[in-house]
Amino acid sequence: MAKKKSLKGLGARYGIKIRKEYTKIHLQLKQKRTCPECGSEKFSRDAVGIWSCKKCSFKIAGTAYDIKL
Repeated sequence: MAKKKSLKGLGARYGIKIRKEYTKIHLQLKQKRTCPECGSEKFSRDAVGIWSCKKCSFKIAGTAYDIKL
């Protein structure tokens, strides 16, 4: 059985193209990341372009939905 992608939050509105793009960005934003400083899995986005580690308090500026090191 294939795993279904989440299209939550939009319902049947806005058309399929926008819903697919929203799902792609949403899944990319919520994926687990490792901290470049300490290597823990507690690296997440605080605000648009600001990423921080909850374990070692390392902060870095990146792009809005993903981090480019």
